[in-house]
Amino acid sequence: NTVTAIGAVQIDYDGNRLVAQRVAYDRRTSRLVASGRVEILDRDGNRFYSEEIDVTDDFRDAFVRTLRVETPDKAYFAADSAERRDGEVTTFNYGVYTACEPCEEDPDKPPVWRIKAQKIIWNGKTKTVRFENSRFEFFGMPLAFLPVFEIADPTVKRKTGFLLPRYRATDELGHGVKVPFYVALGPTYDLTLKPAWYSRQGFVGEAEWRQRFNSGEY
Repeated sequence: NTVTAIGAVQIDYDGNRLVAQRVAYDRRTSRLVASGRVEILDRDGNRFYSEEIDVTDDFRDAFVRTLRVETPDKAYFAADSAERRDGEVTTFNYGVYTACEPCEEDPDKPPVWRIKAQKIIWNGKTKTVRFENSRFEFFGMPLAFLPVFEIADPTVKRKTGFLLPRYRATDELGHGVKVPFYVALGPTYDLTLKPAWYSRQGFVGEAEWRQRFNSGEY
């Protein structure tokens, strides 16, 4: 009841693509166990990397250890283990999230910022990323500990919630990190609150209001 393929194996199904060195298919459970430099490209353009993935033949449910994910918007997830349900919700256990690309010279070097969490829940249906028992790190140093918080996922262009943190350095302020909070007040106007902390200045508060008209914007 098990069919095994060895070599450069590629499987395409409903806009998803799996590439691995070895794939074993169990007809009774309708599951694939892929191993050896496994890469899955899903229909949304997200890339999943691992050495072994246990996934259903329709790619909706999966379990994996030591997973890396890269989204088309250049957001990155990594985790000791992860589980995907119904093709929509991915739960990362002891995971890391960042929008900083890995250093080419030293991929293990901490990025400018990252969020480490005991559990990260990426919901493709609600377009949210939820962090539980998390800490925000800046150049590998923890700055804040948060029991629970949620942000919009990288595909969302307009939704109330936290935006991706931003790093900035100036001679006057020093090194700092800004954590914007976006408020979608209406279809033609919005507000962004931008609290920041700098090594020389300390806390800095900033707010930006935007509004669009038929003849222009401010």
